Amino acid sequence: MQAEMWRLYRHLVFGGVVIVVCCYVVMEFTQIRFGASKAEQLLCVDAEFSSALLLSGVSQKLPDSQFTWTLASKELPSISSIPSLIANKTWLKFPDSSYQLTFGEPDSPMLVGRVTQGNQLFKLESLVKFFLQTDQISHQDKIDLIEGMTCLSMKKISTGVSDSVTGVALVHGAYSEYGFVWQDKTADESVYLSVAYNDSLSLTLVVVLVVGIGITIMLLLIWRELVSLDFKRKTFESITRQIARGRSSLPKGIPDSSGTLKELAYSFDSMSSHIQRLLKVQREMINAISHELRTPIARLRFGLEVMKDEVNDDVAKTIEALEGDVEELNKLVDEVLTYGKLEGGSLALNFKELCIAQLVDNILQHNHLLLQHLNVEVHIDENDLVLADEHHLSRALQNLILNASKYANSKIVITFSQDEERWQLDIEDDGPGIAFEDRDKVFIPFQRLDNSRTRASGGYGLGLAIVQRIAFWHGGAVLIDASESGGAKFSLIWSRNQHQKTLS
Repeated sequence: MQAEMWRLYRHLVFGGVVIVVCCYVVMEFTQIRFGASKAEQLLCVDAEFSSALLLSGVSQKLPDSQFTWTLASKELPSISSIPSLIANKTWLKFPDSSYQLTFGEPDSPMLVGRVTQGNQLFKLESLVKFFLQTDQISHQDKIDLIEGMTCLSMKKISTGVSDSVTGVALVHGAYSEYGFVWQDKTADESVYLSVAYNDSLSLTLVVVLVVGIGITIMLLLIWRELVSLDFKRKTFESITRQIARGRSSLPKGIPDSSGTLKELAYSFDSMSSHIQRLLKVQREMINAISHELRTPIARLRFGLEVMKDEVNDDVAKTIEALEGDVEELNKLVDEVLTYGKLEGGSLALNFKELCIAQLVDNILQHNHLLLQHLNVEVHIDENDLVLADEHHLSRALQNLILNASKYANSKIVITFSQDEERWQLDIEDDGPGIAFEDRDKVFIPFQRLDNSRTRASGGYGLGLAIVQRIAFWHGGAVLIDASESGGAKFSLIWSRNQHQKTLS
């Protein structure tokens, strides 16, 4: 597990570093891009004011402009046509980061300006004041020229200023812009002029996008590791479940062959092998003892039978009691051997079609003396057929019916049902029932419950354990529930499709 945790930690650190680096790179790139865009916008404002001054004939030389201007035509245009010339200007950017700006037709331009972009100091304020304060252009013509400037924003404001042209700073949250407030002496309102930044690249949006992508990638890497861990958990859970069901060795192809999962799996495999050896020794010892007991039990039975003919009636009664004890001991040995064969898988089951109604009827007739004091209700269709091993299914049903007869007060109900996947036989009694917390204990071999249902009932604690093993090898199980009459309800369920024809 340490390797998986380290891998998750590595993904977190790696993802965090990648996000920080990407954010730094994007912010640097965006700042460079924004700086270049801002410089181009300032050049554009410089060019538009300079062209307005040159084409209108206000000035023939502009030392404060970044451009080197050349008038290609000696005949200047009219004031009314200058806004369209400014709006339709042509930009050219050369590989050496220099710019050329052309006003008029490309074949016969009226004004051409060139500039080499570097660490220039922009002198826009002097150009703006020169244009706005000149008397050679009327106020309305100035307004028309400004409206034709694409790199300049203009809006009317009510704020008054002391000078006709005043530089101002406008702050919007964390951003600020620099502009001019123009109050012409012939106009009543002030006008605010500022550079129109139209850069569509948003630094905040790009940073958020990069951070989101980085976090998404990091989460995907972590999700991949979590899915891998969950897959290993399910595999390990499957392995432990197989070991719990009696598998003595590990399956092949365990994932994470060099990790914690295989170490745990092999630890469980070693523990399972040790438990299997202990269980094998225990079964062999019990089977050996049970087989060895058969001979002295047979001799005791024969000896008691012989002695019964040679003694008086009083001693004969004692011998009959001893014969009952010997018979009980013989039944115990038979139960132990049967359970050992079922548990060890040394029996071969012969599955065939059986009439379940006839099978139950034979059991009831064979045990009629034990059931004669009870009302036995059977709800089984005579045409119902099942697939099972006749001998062992009969043994399981007999154990369940006789178990119910020990605790029933007056009635036993036997009901058969089926669907597309399974057969089910329910045996209910009206006895004291079984507490919910004790229902799993009744299937433990030799387990005796200290309650009214088991007290003085006899038996060896193997009957229901044998039923459970028979149900298991038929691909089913035995369930316990409460009966409608207040007693216990045992449901023997076995599969139509998943039965095992052999135990080996």
